[in-house]
Amino acid sequence: MTVTHKERKASSPSRERDKSPRVGERSRSYALDALRGLAIIGMVLSGTIAESLPAWMYHAQVGPRSDFKFDPTIFGITWVDLVFPFFLFAMGAAIPLALSRKLDKGTKVQSLFPSILKRVFLLVLFAIAIYHTNPYRLGGAWNYALSMLAFALFFVSFVRFPSLSEKINGFINWLGIGLFISLIAFNVLSQPDVFQQGFKLSHNDIIILILANMALFGTLSWLFTRSSIVARLGIMAVFFAFRLTAEIDGSWNQWIWNFNPAIFLPENIQSALYIGSQWLYQMDFLKYLLIVLPGTIAGDLLVHWFADNDDKKAKLPTRNRMRAAMLLMIAFVVSNLICLFGRYLEINILLNIILGFAGWYLFSPPTHSLSRLYHKLYQWGISWLLLGLVFEVFEGGIRKDHATMSYFFVTTGLAIFMLIFFSIVMDYFGNKKPFRYVTEIGQNPMLAYVAGTFLVVPMLATVGLMPYINKLYEISPWMGLAKGLIITGGMMAVTVFTVRKKWFWKT
Repeated sequence: MTVTHKERKASSPSRERDKSPRVGERSRSYALDALRGLAIIGMVLSGTIAESLPAWMYHAQVGPRSDFKFDPTIFGITWVDLVFPFFLFAMGAAIPLALSRKLDKGTKVQSLFPSILKRVFLLVLFAIAIYHTNPYRLGGAWNYALSMLAFALFFVSFVRFPSLSEKINGFINWLGIGLFISLIAFNVLSQPDVFQQGFKLSHNDIIILILANMALFGTLSWLFTRSSIVARLGIMAVFFAFRLTAEIDGSWNQWIWNFNPAIFLPENIQSALYIGSQWLYQMDFLKYLLIVLPGTIAGDLLVHWFADNDDKKAKLPTRNRMRAAMLLMIAFVVSNLICLFGRYLEINILLNIILGFAGWYLFSPPTHSLSRLYHKLYQWGISWLLLGLVFEVFEGGIRKDHATMSYFFVTTGLAIFMLIFFSIVMDYFGNKKPFRYVTEIGQNPMLAYVAGTFLVVPMLATVGLMPYINKLYEISPWMGLAKGLIITGGMMAVTVFTVRKKWFWKT
């Protein structure tokens, strides 16, 4: 078959590059959705695999090297240690995307506070509800049935049906919340052996509770520094200083670090709602602002890209250069995981310097709106990564638990590189198919977070399959991964179905 000159011209790379999204078409970052979806999939998978795999398949401090007991003397990170910071980074980046549109339409800052507080309240409720309805915690023959009921009430409490008005959706949500509170009360009263201390606010899902704190303090920090990145970096610097000085006995730094408004509650109320000092708010939670606030900077860059008008003569980078950039972003992540886990620190810093110069070449010069986005994101990413690597020797080495300064900055840099990777695939090449399911998971993260535990596992247990799935690792150690893949696959199927129905859970 003969191809004419006109056909060759029409299918040339330059013609394909002209299909990059124009300003009016830029309304959502699917790359950010994919990063969030990757984090959620990683959370579910890492939490459901059997204890039969190599050490790098688990948290570095909790794995076969320590007989699956927490050991803070083990340093390094694995892919499992990236999933939570990746989600936090995506959460931070979403803040400017969500609020900038409202502010640009004339919404006043003070009018945003009720919705911010409502979001925090719902996340705290979500954290408490997860703890009190988890099938792995409940006893009795009805634990899985109660958990599936909990999933249904989660659904009613947070879903937004597109065909219904805001008023009707609000009524459905508050009805669901009321029924959920009743279910929590039923579980606590009917299972005194499980909830021996009764109902406590300090009994909650720590991951969601941290997200609630980040939703409040991360959003407020962005609102008051949205016109000044320097001021935002100043907040990080001040908190950084507190993080380093809070353990000095007798210092005012320590007093502020340990202060909590809940101490002003009467003693009987404190003891009724909390256990010890396990408050809903702890300043120690705010250490994750060192990931969330860099995420807001990336979110600002995405907002600017949405509004960036290209000159007609602006040219996108070549396809070969962007293919190389994709491989480079993956190389950053893989090489740092291998070297930090294996403690090849000198080799790691050398590799990052070499890869850093390669990235500088690939993303220069930034002549197009998309290349300007990548160039700026890359500058921030390499800066955070190198800062984290310099701090690697501090506190003994990088570690997720208890989190070191190095951990915050290294994972932030790697999150940016993964965001660039997804953006090249989806925004430069315009190909969303390879990560379609990952992106859809990221569009309904709350549902995805609980679907495995509260729906997929109970359904598998009800039909009698879970005992067999739990023993797959006996066939072969790597079959322990099959358990995680089955549960994660079920979670993905449920989440993708709801996304395509546009049944999004909102806080």
